[in-house]
Amino acid sequence: MWIALSGIAAPHSFTAAILVVGENVEQDLAEAVRGFVLAADERDGHPNETSDGHLGGVDVHVLPLPAEATRLVQELTGSPDEPADVVIVLGPKPAADDEASKYSRSSTVLVQALIAEGWNGDDRMDGFIARFRLAHGKEPGPLAASGYHAARRLDVAIRPLDGAEPRDELLKAWQASEFGLPR
Repeated sequence: MWIALSGIAAPHSFTAAILVVGENVEQDLAEAVRGFVLAADERDGHPNETSDGHLGGVDVHVLPLPAEATRLVQELTGSPDEPADVVIVLGPKPAADDEASKYSRSSTVLVQALIAEGWNGDDRMDGFIARFRLAHGKEPGPLAASGYHAARRLDVAIRPLDGAEPRDELLKAWQASEFGLPR
């Protein structure tokens, strides 16, 4: 109520960087962003979006990283800010942890484990696979599934906070979603 009375608007958007590390960074980054954006478009959307979707009921602007690997990334409409509010790191350990440490001062860093082999045989992934195939005309790869899962986890973590702050609460909510998401 204080915010409404003071005339100060609470931020209703945030920037989520998707940082991919590994060998095929350009291709993997494009796949991860496709999966992430698919999840960000599932709930709370509206016509004439100026962001890349919604997570937790809040506009999300996607910032693909590393910047030199964005050639294959398409379909983004948002205007992300740097530094990002949240950096989601996807890739094999220990490289993912090493890259994550570079962003921890300016952003909330969330490391997403890559989806385990055999993920596409899991019945719980059928809806995602069908939506991805419809949106992109091909089967999703493990980086698309990992990006999708990261966005779903972020949606669950941000929803009760109505944004990417406070940092400690966001980290707790992210960690709580590690072993399962509500249906």
